[in-house]
Amino acid sequence: MAVLEKIRVKFGILITVLVALALLSFIIDPQTLQSAFQMMSSDNKVGEMNGKNINYREFYEDYDHYQKLYSMMGQNTNSEEAQAAIRDVAWQDNYTRLVFAPKAEKAGIYVGKEEMFDLTQGNHISPVLLQQRLFADENGNFNRVALLNFVQSIDNDASGQSAAYWNFLEKSIYDAQLYGKYAALIRESALMNNIEKEQYLAENNTTYDADYVVIPLGFEPDSTVTVSASEIKEYYNARKDNLRQPANRDIEYVLFEVVPSQEDIDAKRAEFEELYEGFKTADNLKNYIALHSDAKWDNTWYSKAQLEGAPEFQAVAFGRGAKVSAIREEEGSFSAARVSARGMVSDSAHVYYAAFALTDEAAADELVAEAKKARTMPESFRELGWLTQEIAEANGLSDLNEALLPASGKVVKVRSMSAQTLFVLYVTERTRPVEKVQLATLVGNVLASEDTYRDYLMKATEVADKAAGKYENFAEVCQAENLPVIPVQNVLESTRRIGVCDNARELVRWVFDKKTKKNSVSDVLVVDNKYYFVAAVTEVRKEGQVELKDVADQFEYAIRAEKSLKNLQAKVAEEIKDCATLQDVANRFNMTVSHGTALSFGSQYQANGKLIGALTTSEIGKICGPIITEFGVTVYQLLGKEVGSYSTDADALTYAHQKADYSLEVLDRAISEEAQIKDYRARFF
Repeated sequence: MAVLEKIRVKFGILITVLVALALLSFIIDPQTLQSAFQMMSSDNKVGEMNGKNINYREFYEDYDHYQKLYSMMGQNTNSEEAQAAIRDVAWQDNYTRLVFAPKAEKAGIYVGKEEMFDLTQGNHISPVLLQQRLFADENGNFNRVALLNFVQSIDNDASGQSAAYWNFLEKSIYDAQLYGKYAALIRESALMNNIEKEQYLAENNTTYDADYVVIPLGFEPDSTVTVSASEIKEYYNARKDNLRQPANRDIEYVLFEVVPSQEDIDAKRAEFEELYEGFKTADNLKNYIALHSDAKWDNTWYSKAQLEGAPEFQAVAFGRGAKVSAIREEEGSFSAARVSARGMVSDSAHVYYAAFALTDEAAADELVAEAKKARTMPESFRELGWLTQEIAEANGLSDLNEALLPASGKVVKVRSMSAQTLFVLYVTERTRPVEKVQLATLVGNVLASEDTYRDYLMKATEVADKAAGKYENFAEVCQAENLPVIPVQNVLESTRRIGVCDNARELVRWVFDKKTKKNSVSDVLVVDNKYYFVAAVTEVRKEGQVELKDVADQFEYAIRAEKSLKNLQAKVAEEIKDCATLQDVANRFNMTVSHGTALSFGSQYQANGKLIGALTTSEIGKICGPIITEFGVTVYQLLGKEVGSYSTDADALTYAHQKADYSLEVLDRAISEEAQIKDYRARFF
């Protein structure tokens, strides 16, 4: 059954989910959004921006607005991933309103009414609209007529859904244009004065040929090098202003993941084989599936190619003789299939629709009769666009698949119980039909038994009891019982995934609980009724400046490397005093002579910038060095240089634009830092 699930492609019927987020998120550094400056927040505060609090009620109202909007437009908003994405949209909305829009206004950046008309209905249609499937033709290209028809029909939609959808699009268009103007302003301000341009062209049009020998720093530490605590502190003080961190924790944990035992698998196999015998002869397949299958009835039409990943099902669907497939065993399930329907089915159909309440069948029948008699389509129909079964199923409207059957004719009435709506569909065009089947699929999922759950819980409880909340006990019991202890560093309050667990919020909440201190050990933490954690907090770091103790080892290594390189440089200088050629230098250190051709600051060798910089002031033919470079200590000989015209004024402008793009990233971070964004969402969701 897992193979059949993978066949289905999930995408939206009206919009690409969260298009506003995708268009707007470039402006704010994701790490800034994820960083949690939590400790100053109150219990009811979801976040802060520009000194203004975002309380839970206000944020939830924004979230609820977008959730209803996406649901109205046919999006599935029930999954954890979808809800998290919608919360990101609500957060971005607050960022635009509280942080970016005021900045844009002060800078004189705005989007006027005439400009909005041009972006929505004029000559410069916004990318937001160009991405909407509702306004696309059968080839996926933007259809201006479909857009104009929709705009003109808004006033005729008594439900208000069309107006809500259009308001959403207009806001997305406005915000995207605002951000785009800001980015363009920064990028177009990338100017080079004549001195800068001449320097750039000189650096990139002058190339150097050189031989060089690199003597790397060995893996063995230099025993003559010592690093004192005062040196580390001085090194830290020179850099501490740039060492900032969100509140984070280091943890260790043992995990007991509940999986079915062999006894569970054997018991399910026996149970499924018994159901399989009844499935072979069942007359009413829908009833049998409803009563005995762990998967719902499947309305999908499958072609032969679509079933290649499930050969047992393909054989019964497109082979000869067999009435029921062989039992298919996959990890976690058993399944079998019978053909419930066979027909010639189109992959897609261009559909218009009208919607009625389930109780208003008389009006629907009247429209069906009118549509069948008329030579042209009645004006009351609205364009849905090109419908595929993937689109219909992704939006819980698999009933609409009937429009893909040529036998249904141009006018199709569909009672959709999932949408609680009576649809009348008008099909103007279908793709060429091919042979497909619907399958009645009996599925039996292998689940862990109560005994299995109890066994895993007892194992986890034993560890937690022996630890008794103390880290030293936790370490002892894990070592004594040879349990795999998994360390995780720098856990943030916004962290969701821990190891194999995608939704470890329960664990993270315990880690950041005010009562949880360094060396605390948890009781058994149950996540998704499948994972049993016993965790210990091994380090607690507050939001703010990184403490010296947390980087002392790293800085000691850096200082030691610097000193070792200087010692190596002095040693090499002494050793090569009597060397007449670079080959002599290479032989002295058992290294090889490397050759570089057409080296320049604009070349692929730019990573060795220190060598190239040295070449610019070196005498041709002279053995120079040793100098400290990116790869060790280098002795080199300039063989020649050439001035050409490889780079042009256009290249200089491109380089200026690249610098502007980098400046844009820096400015974005600066804006976020100035706004002192604090994100406490993880405490609530």
